[in-house]
Amino acid sequence: ERDVPWGPESVRRPSGAAHISPGACAEGRNRQMGTPEFYRTSLSAVEEVLSAVRRGTVKEIGRSAGRRPIWAVAYGEFEPIERAANLSAALAARHPEAFFGAKPRTKQVMLITSAIHGGEMESIAAVLSLINLMEVGVDLRGQSWPDLVAAADRLRLVIVPCLNPDGRARIPSDDPTSWSHEEVEKYRHGLHADGSFITWPACKVPHPRDPGKDGFLGSYFNDAGVNPLHGVFLSPEIAPETHAAMALALAETPDLLLDLHSCGVGPFFIVGDPALPESFDRRQHYLDGFLRRSLRDRLGIHRNWTTLGSEGALTFPSACYHISGALPIIFEGPHGAQEGFRYAHAQIVDMYLTMSEAMMIVGAVEGFKPRVT
Repeated sequence: ERDVPWGPESVRRPSGAAHISPGACAEGRNRQMGTPEFYRTSLSAVEEVLSAVRRGTVKEIGRSAGRRPIWAVAYGEFEPIERAANLSAALAARHPEAFFGAKPRTKQVMLITSAIHGGEMESIAAVLSLINLMEVGVDLRGQSWPDLVAAADRLRLVIVPCLNPDGRARIPSDDPTSWSHEEVEKYRHGLHADGSFITWPACKVPHPRDPGKDGFLGSYFNDAGVNPLHGVFLSPEIAPETHAAMALALAETPDLLLDLHSCGVGPFFIVGDPALPESFDRRQHYLDGFLRRSLRDRLGIHRNWTTLGSEGALTFPSACYHISGALPIIFEGPHGAQEGFRYAHAQIVDMYLTMSEAMMIVGAVEGFKPRVT
């Protein structure tokens, strides 16, 4: 029973509104003038939407370093796996069924983690619309995505709307599309004690950061100064978000782990993780091509380039492969605040939903992971 994350005794519902309706968005105190009602990114919005879930199952999977709840919602029946070994031993023995089970599951499993960097809140707006789609058939603008819903119904879908609530709570804004360059740098990567910008990737060192030594601790970090993307080898006491998400990945054993981010020049996938087998690398490139075609055909967005990962580090997504066998992939949506890449709120959400639809179709039709013969 340890591996079943959705038992009745473990499920509870956050307090909040009693129902979801398209555009029903009484927002928290940080709601900005000019932000449309469907573009919901606050922690209070997450709890309000999850409190109205009826088709899915909501569970608190852990608490952040700052003791904030980390929520997940699942759609589709959980299929338990009887295991005789962990993944490493099963693969080394050439008996993968010792980990994945002798009987194949009836549905592919897709795990979505959003806002591992709390200030990258565009993904929160997108997954709350995705949850609304799964609940009532329309996104928070009232628009239908029938192909997405049909594909999702053929999967088990598990969504973590905000993996880093500490970072999200630190940002006194619900809408980065109007931010200046200075605000982007401050809220995302942080400020030194003298007020100068830390910038990316310099914000990754030291790690963990000492929150008391920064002028402003950026939203990459939890309240203990940990960037959960790089929390794999840190203790659960200071990196509880990473460990909670990895425990969820082990329990769910997803076929696809989709980790949602945002940056100035999105949308794109980051592919080519050196911590993955070559067959998984090729599969990432395949999904990248499928995404670029979907963005072109649905939204008229042309991306004729591929973004390769270069860190060579065992980040949270790649670690999920090594503990669960998932195909991991990172999606970078746009934050809408960069000159030359300024998008309306609806366009931003549409990019995430278009990408989600494309991945769900792949999973429902042919499966997510590579098949090597």
